[in-house]
Amino acid sequence: MDFNIILTTNGPGEMSAWVQPMIYEIRKTLPQARIIIALVPCPHSSGQEQAFTRRFYGASVLKPQETVHYLLTGKLPPHIVLARHGVVLHLGGDQLFSVGLGWRSSFPVTVYTEKLVQWKSQVRRYYFRDRSQEQRQVKRLAEQKCKWVGDLMVDAVKTADHSVSIRQKLNLRLDAPVISLLPGSKPLKVLNTTAFLLKIVDELSLQLPQAQFILPQSSFTPLSEIRQAVQDPRYLSVLDGSPGKVVHDRNSTSLITPQGNKVQIVPPNWNYAALQVSDLALTLPGTNTAELAVLGIPMLVLLPLKRPELLPLDGIASWIEHLPFVGRRLKAHLVKQRLAAIDFLALPNQKAGAALVPELIGDFSAAEVAEKVMEMLRDPYQLRETSMHLREVMGDDHAAQRIVADLISILQDNDPRFSHLVARSSDYSVPEDSDSRSQLPPS
Repeated sequence: MDFNIILTTNGPGEMSAWVQPMIYEIRKTLPQARIIIALVPCPHSSGQEQAFTRRFYGASVLKPQETVHYLLTGKLPPHIVLARHGVVLHLGGDQLFSVGLGWRSSFPVTVYTEKLVQWKSQVRRYYFRDRSQEQRQVKRLAEQKCKWVGDLMVDAVKTADHSVSIRQKLNLRLDAPVISLLPGSKPLKVLNTTAFLLKIVDELSLQLPQAQFILPQSSFTPLSEIRQAVQDPRYLSVLDGSPGKVVHDRNSTSLITPQGNKVQIVPPNWNYAALQVSDLALTLPGTNTAELAVLGIPMLVLLPLKRPELLPLDGIASWIEHLPFVGRRLKAHLVKQRLAAIDFLALPNQKAGAALVPELIGDFSAAEVAEKVMEMLRDPYQLRETSMHLREVMGDDHAAQRIVADLISILQDNDPRFSHLVARSSDYSVPEDSDSRSQLPPS
C-alpha cells in the first residue's frame, strides 16, 4: 500500500541533527514510504535548507511558502502527490504547522520534542529526548501519548575513519593540540562571530604557538559567507574582531589571521571526522554543543553580549527592535532578561542539569577567552573526565529506530492492511572509538 511520511522542519540544526538520521532510518526500514519534507517559515533559517535536502535523493520537498499555501488553500504543487495514508512527524519549527498538515492530509500527527508540548488534543504521540521529560509529561497527558525515544543527535553524529588517519588526511600533526572553531550554521552567528574567533586564535597563539586550528564548515554556510564575515567592516566591528584572508592551495582552504596564523577550513563532508580529533572546541550555543558532546569533545561555549540586540528573539518580541528610538535598547534588555532565566545554554549542560562544560556569557575579550582555554588545556585529566561525562549524558543511539517502529504501529492502528510492515530489530552494540587527540603536559 502507498503511504507518505511527512517530516516538518525549519532550521539548519534540525535538518542535520534530526531530519537526516530519520530519513536514513526510514529508508532502511520502510523503503516503500514516500517521504515529504515540509519546510516551514522560521526566522532562524539559514536560507540553505532546500539546497540541503538535495542529499536526500528521492524525497519530495515543500518550500516554506508552498507549505503555507497548502495549509491555507489545500492545494499542493504539481511535484507533490499525497497518498491516502500516512503520518506527520514534527522535527522542528512551530508545532502549529505540523498540526495543520495533519488536518489538511487527515494523517495522524506525531511530535519529536525536547520538552515543548502543544496542541495536545491534535497530536497522537509525543516523542521525548529525555526520560525525565517523558515522566514529567505523563502526569499531564494520557500515558499512550508519551514515549521516550532518546536523542536523535546521537544518531546523526557518525565517524568512520580511525582518528590517526583523519589527522593525517587533514595534514594535522599528531603531537600538537587541535582547536576547533564553531561559529554555527545560521548567517547571524557566522557573520557576527567568525572575526572574533580569529582574534582569539591570535591571542591563543601567543601562549600556545604549536596549536593547530580548524573551522569545520557547515553544510548551510557557503564559503562566500565566511569570507564576508572576516572581510566586511560591518561584521568586523560588531565584536571588534580580526580580519582574515581566505587562501586556497592544492589540498585545502584556510583563513589567515593578521598575525599570520592559519585556520584550516574543513569541508562539510569531513565535519564530524575533524571534530573527532579536536582537543578542544570553541563554539556558540546550539546544535554544535550536542554534536561535540556525542563525540566526547571538551568545549568552551561562548555567547558574546557586546551587542545583545543582535540576538534573535521568537514571536512578537522579534519585532521590538523596529520600534523607533527605543527599539534596540528595549530588545537588548529583553535578551538579557531571557538569558538570565536560563540555567545553561549548552545542550549537554541542559541535559545534565550541571555545568559539564564552561560557558562564557557577556562582554568578554578575546584575551579572556584565550586565558580560559589555556586553563582547560593545562588540565588533561579534567579534559578526559569531561569527555567521558559528555558521552554519558548524551546516551546511546537508535532514537530514529525507535521512532520508526512507533510510526509503523500508528499506521497499523489506522489500517490493518499495514500489518506487513515490520520494524528493524535493534542492535545496540557500541563501536570502539580510538582517541588520537593530543595531550598537553600539565604546567
